[in-house]
Amino acid sequence: MFTPTGPERRPWLRPLIALGALAVVFGGFWVLTMVTSDGKPPEKVARNAVAGDCLENRGTHAHPVLFTVPCRDAKADYKVMFSAIRQGKCPPEFDEYTERGGRLGDTTLCLIPVRHQPR
Repeated sequence: MFTPTGPERRPWLRPLIALGALAVVFGGFWVLTMVTSDGKPPEKVARNAVAGDCLENRGTHAHPVLFTVPCRDAKADYKVMFSAIRQGKCPPEFDEYTERGGRLGDTTLCLIPVRHQPR
């Protein structure tokens, strides 16, 4: 009769090692996220702006790069009055910002300049 020799088999060891490796990988991602994060919420781009939001232009007048900011912020340059969804054009009394492409197609926002009150 054959009698196995050597160390005793431990069937629970492989799943335990896999679980430990998975914990190390997820822990590494968490540490990487904490190290690279500056604690600020992600910036909201103009494409996602709705009526009443204010926008900061970080580009030029000819090539605007707009981000949503609080309206009380001194950096706010424009306020979104409405989105020109149907006609794709704003009335002449509004500034117009159009962003091409995206999942929902082009986005056209009708804007007015924000006038900041001196303190």
